[in-house]
Amino acid sequence: MKVTLKIPAFLTRPITIPPHRGAMRLVFLGMLMGVLAFSGWYAWFSWHSYERDSQSQLMMESDMVAQTTQRLLDGHASGLRFLGMQLQRADALHHPRRARILLLDYQKATSGVASANLIASSGQVIASTAAPAGEPLPDFRNDPAIWPGFQKALQTHGMRVYHPLRGPLRGHWFIRLSHTVFSPAGKPLFVVATPLRLGDIEDFLRLSPLRPGTAVGLIRNDVYIEGRWPVPLGNLAGMLSQLPPTGALRHALESNPQARQGHYAGFVTVGQTYRVGAFTRLSHYPLTAFISIPRSSWLAVWWRRYVEFPLLFLIIMLGLGLAAYRRIVFLDRRWSEQREAFEQTLTTRATHDILTGLPNREALRLVFDQALARADRQEQLLAAGFLDLDAFKLVNDRYGHAAGDDLLKEMARRLQGAVRRTDTVARLGGDEFVLLLEGLRGVDQLDQVLARLQTAIAQPFLIQGKEISLQASLGLTIYPFDEAADADLLLRHADQAMYAAKARPERGREGWAQLYHPDLGTITMGDEMLRQDFLQALVAGEVTLRYQPLVALKTGRVAGLEALTRWRRNDREVSPDQFLPSLGMRERQALGHFVLQTGLRQLAQWRKIGLDLFLSVNVTPEELDSPGFADTVFDILATQPYVFPESLVLEVLEIGEILEQEVAVGHLQRLRSAGVKIALDDVGSAYASLLRLKNLPIDEIKIDQGFVRELLNKPQDLIFVESLINLGMSMNVVITVEGVETEEHIALMREMEVDYLQGYAIARPLEAEMVADFVHAFVLGSGDADTPLLALHQHLGWVHVAEESAMNHGGYEHAELSACPITVWLHAHAPELPGVEALLAEHEAVHALGQEILRVRQSGTREELHRLLGQLHEHSHRFQEELGQAVRAMRDNAAAS
Repeated sequence: MKVTLKIPAFLTRPITIPPHRGAMRLVFLGMLMGVLAFSGWYAWFSWHSYERDSQSQLMMESDMVAQTTQRLLDGHASGLRFLGMQLQRADALHHPRRARILLLDYQKATSGVASANLIASSGQVIASTAAPAGEPLPDFRNDPAIWPGFQKALQTHGMRVYHPLRGPLRGHWFIRLSHTVFSPAGKPLFVVATPLRLGDIEDFLRLSPLRPGTAVGLIRNDVYIEGRWPVPLGNLAGMLSQLPPTGALRHALESNPQARQGHYAGFVTVGQTYRVGAFTRLSHYPLTAFISIPRSSWLAVWWRRYVEFPLLFLIIMLGLGLAAYRRIVFLDRRWSEQREAFEQTLTTRATHDILTGLPNREALRLVFDQALARADRQEQLLAAGFLDLDAFKLVNDRYGHAAGDDLLKEMARRLQGAVRRTDTVARLGGDEFVLLLEGLRGVDQLDQVLARLQTAIAQPFLIQGKEISLQASLGLTIYPFDEAADADLLLRHADQAMYAAKARPERGREGWAQLYHPDLGTITMGDEMLRQDFLQALVAGEVTLRYQPLVALKTGRVAGLEALTRWRRNDREVSPDQFLPSLGMRERQALGHFVLQTGLRQLAQWRKIGLDLFLSVNVTPEELDSPGFADTVFDILATQPYVFPESLVLEVLEIGEILEQEVAVGHLQRLRSAGVKIALDDVGSAYASLLRLKNLPIDEIKIDQGFVRELLNKPQDLIFVESLINLGMSMNVVITVEGVETEEHIALMREMEVDYLQGYAIARPLEAEMVADFVHAFVLGSGDADTPLLALHQHLGWVHVAEESAMNHGGYEHAELSACPITVWLHAHAPELPGVEALLAEHEAVHALGQEILRVRQSGTREELHRLLGQLHEHSHRFQEELGQAVRAMRDNAAAS
């Protein structure tokens, strides 16, 4: 039956985000970024515009203060000049009384003047309104704080401004102003000095039309502050008693000594606050008017004037925009979900069976291809099963199609419940189901799944109130044992195996499943001529035995022999695999009797001459199925007194159906009880016997030679050989490896610690006459340790440990790359290996992933750990395949040269 699988075109389309949704998101993000960019530009522009306008306003205000102060000081300068002229005309130096009257009149006429004083050029005060009449007046020559400045005043033309000092009137501060009167010859005659009250200047500064928080003041060129508002007078004394420390105003004045106007920003001395301000220097006077405001007030005005309302408007608009966008996205998502639900309904109907809800033909191909890829990448087994219900047509005929549909739905439910979550159950139509069992690490896992399936199917079905029981036939093929890496071909093989299972005349509980093997399609049972020729050959002695040695690995000596049949037909020696499939039951039983009788007779002769050997004899299924088989073996053993039952090993072929018969199992149990050893032959080449391997009465398993022989060309199969050997070790049975044909095989099997070796590397099948000499002379060598197989086995050891540690959270230590045997072997054979650089890189990637797994296992997530394990499987499998190709190329080049 050929199964053709098709996939709807819409299932192969990549899943993408709807373009309109992506465009809408981009438009919204673009608008948002544009608004934010415009807001940033507006804030920058408004700030710099406000800063420029504020600086201009501050400079205008400082210029106003400077001009007003200039006019005030110019008025006092004119008054002092006029007073000096009056005193000069009155000859005041010689008439102190007249001088005092003039000084009193000037003080009364000029507001803000605390006192008026006439001082001779010698420093003697001639007259003063600050001292009562008749009291002695001071001499500045005796005052070191005043005398140096007074001497400078004598040399100054025009008004001079001194440091502010506390004057005679307690509680007041003054700015000392002075005017020097010179003679026509230019000699200083006397000085007129008038202390100017600071209170008047501060009253002017206080009444200036300035914005709130503004500080305004006067500062001398030597950075003494003449006046400032607002500053309490009590705090002004301490401020004026010394030069102020460094500050923004002082730094601006010292940095621009020639500039009439300027602006500044930074921390100022008074209050240690951050302020921004401007200054304007007065003409003819060593004074500078300054004005400043706190930065916080400056920012507050900018915020209220330029930012507050636009920001509120921007927030409202962004909120409305976001709400509109979310509403549009919500409506669009709801529409998309409805559309996806509709498409999912269409997809489900196209890819799933309407009756059972299982995947149908259309979906199976995609799942199958992915399962094959995962099996290759993870180096695990994939079992494909074809299941058919027996006599299902009778259910439809007797109970109706509706009852048949109910039974199929119940069967689908049971199959899904019996398999694992990683497995797939599909329905192809009618009563045909397909099973994909993935991720099998060994045959024991497959045994467990099939046992659950058999139990689920065996339970009675309730149809129209009646319980009915059904049987099913299951055909299995296991990839990569079945090398057909194509879904259609694997399903066809499983279908053939299913029909083989259905065609069995007698089927027990375990006989419902059949594994595919090539003989299912090639065995012919109707060659009557060949059967007659074979019986005649037995009588004529044309059928003979050859004996192939089995070497014990521990001693290195021959421990036993396997009896192999040869038929001399038409002058050509024919092996059993060429004629045995065409023999009938009678011919097979006759052959088995001949091999057992001839082999034991020959074994007795060898034991007589001192060769302590055992003999392995293949047993055909027909022999095991005959009622008197065990008695026949006992009778033949009784005729050979030198042969003990323990020296006989019966090898049961792993074809499977005979191991399901109670008669055969009974024979094996009787023989074992008597001491005869039972071996399971060609383990791994088929599956049926392995379903009950743990329950079979066996003492030994023999690994199929096909795996071992091809290891040199397919190193990736090493993992399957290890799996079978580990299975035997877990059962505590003897392990014999067939197909040992090279020294590399010997070294590898020594490392894997099996019990017996058999193959051409030891000897080809020998004639009986050659056995004795060979047994005496043969000693097994150590094998070729310089082999990629041995290095690969050791390399895979820590790969398995890393996998188990990651899955079971056990401990392991990562192997260093340089210490790995594969690294040593690759470098040693680098000149002979094509593509060695790629091999080294792939090998390094495997070790790097092992180290990463160790790190992630301690602190990473389970998802990340599974991802790394998948990469480890993929790189490890790729490395093994590339290594096999390189080794084959190296051997071919060596043979050609």
